[in-house]
Amino acid sequence: MRRHQPLSQASLGQLRAELALNRVEDLYRGRGDKFQWIVLADAEPAGWITLVVTNWEHGLAELGYALTTRYQRRGLMIQGLNLLLADLFFRTSLERIEARCSVENTGSQKVLTQLGFRREGRLRDYFVLDGRRVDNYLYAILRNDFVPPRPV
Repeated sequence: MRRHQPLSQASLGQLRAELALNRVEDLYRGRGDKFQWIVLADAEPAGWITLVVTNWEHGLAELGYALTTRYQRRGLMIQGLNLLLADLFFRTSLERIEARCSVENTGSQKVLTQLGFRREGRLRDYFVLDGRRVDNYLYAILRNDFVPPRPV
């Protein structure tokens, strides 16, 4: 996961403690600012999804996600994010959800594109990764852009 993101160290216990602070009901009531979910695969933690609401009045949020290498290229994140996006656009007042990824992270770019996000720009020298500045792409999806997943 650290190949494309500057992540801090956290144990599974620390992550679970932080998740326990989440109040998902606040999300549906239009309050709160940070929500997190652990992505499970084969009953094991495979990654996470984070949603940061930057402005409830304007319906703006930022999405972050990551999968461990072992669970990449299986379509897990696309499935999980599709479900989350449907929930967000149908049950909250969010209108625009942004995501950023390293210009070198082609896997994440494909995930976002498949979900209907549009690349809106390049953020130069956005963060430091392994001691060097890294550009990021800015992607966004609007409520009107979202196409809900078809039932299987």
